[in-house]
Amino acid sequence: MRILCVQGIQSSVGASTIVANVSRILSELDHDVLVFDLNPNNLQRLHFNMEWQCNSGWALNICQQQSWYKAAFQCEQGIRFLPFGKITYKELQLLLSDSISDNWLLDQLSLLNLPSKTWVILNTSSELNTLSTQALKLSDIIIRICEPSTNCLSQLVDSIQSSFINNDISLVKKSFYIINKLIPTSEIDRDIALTLKNLLLEQMIPVKIHFDENIKESLAEKTTVTSYAPFSPAAKEFRKLVIWLISHFNR
Repeated sequence: MRILCVQGIQSSVGASTIVANVSRILSELDHDVLVFDLNPNNLQRLHFNMEWQCNSGWALNICQQQSWYKAAFQCEQGIRFLPFGKITYKELQLLLSDSISDNWLLDQLSLLNLPSKTWVILNTSSELNTLSTQALKLSDIIIRICEPSTNCLSQLVDSIQSSFINNDISLVKKSFYIINKLIPTSEIDRDIALTLKNLLLEQMIPVKIHFDENIKESLAEKTTVTSYAPFSPAAKEFRKLVIWLISHFNR
């Protein structure tokens, strides 16, 4: 397995969008892909054509004492997807405290007996919890999503999540960063992007995802921008990101 963990520096920076488009392109290149949504916000499903009112997911199955893996389905793109599911705050707290053991994620992925070249892409909450810390530690590579904002820069430099990673050399070595939602005509965006580049150096992925209305429109259509507008600037940038990822694993 090739395990990729995608985490936003903070919420709403576009982690689920990047997971969806990367998985779509990998599938188009004939890679076996499993997307596992570990984020309680349950938004990854909106990129994979699930019905808006559908509440199903692996976490909901566990809360209802059903087999968690039965929540999986195959998207029209050929991607296997495990949505998180809609649960209450109380159910989430019980799930994290009573059902998710220290090695739960590793044990469950092992039980799936996936082919050795399968890409397992974990959409992980920006907040630290039992699931996100397991995903970070288990992954072969971590991509953390930044947007060119003062708030995001502050979170990167001084947050519990970043401290957790920076205090573990094994996590530092496999953590890489990408800028999303960059508006090239914005001076402040360009300045913060340059600051991030100088701060992160070799950890910065040499691809930037620019702001593109096609991304918003594709989400409204419950699909990926690489499917909705395959020749758009953002779609081309996502393909560059996938090329970088494949090259990284091949090295």
